Amino acid sequence: QNSRALRRLAAEHATLHNDLPPNYLFPPNGGADDLTSLDVLLAGPTHTPFAAGLWKLHLNIPPTYPQQPPTAHFRTPIFHPNVDPQTGGVCVETLKRDWDSSYTLSHVLQTISCLLIQPNPDSALNAEAGALLQESYDVFARRAELMTSINATIPQ
Repeated sequence: QNSRALRRLAAEHATLHNDLPPNYLFPPNGGADDLTSLDVLLAGPTHTPFAAGLWKLHLNIPPTYPQQPPTAHFRTPIFHPNVDPQTGGVCVETLKRDWDSSYTLSHVLQTISCLLIQPNPDSALNAEAGALLQESYDVFARRAELMTSINATIPQ
């Protein structure tokens, strides 16, 4: 990465440490000082099937950032149409063809949080979750709540 890109990345990390988007927090162990990766915890947004959960989310920032988007992976299993059930990879257009170099890491985190509020069954990586969502939101929500209670319970 060139020095301008590294300065921007350092500034974005600093901004996040001062002002994380809603529902995010940093893990208690603090995480690494590596600017090319970011580990955060995402609490499920209220009024969603994910409300009772807490997920570990990892962003991998490529050397070509901000021209290329980071990749996002849930480290905690989540039953969601836009998350690959095997890898935890997140599929959202903002991190693919709609990426713009003016977007920041904060924007990426907000986009992922919005996915939990408004899943997109049209670009499903988890075919089962996508099909359930299209058939019946209530059936999808019950399964998502069950999987949240199994995989992502919030520690006391």
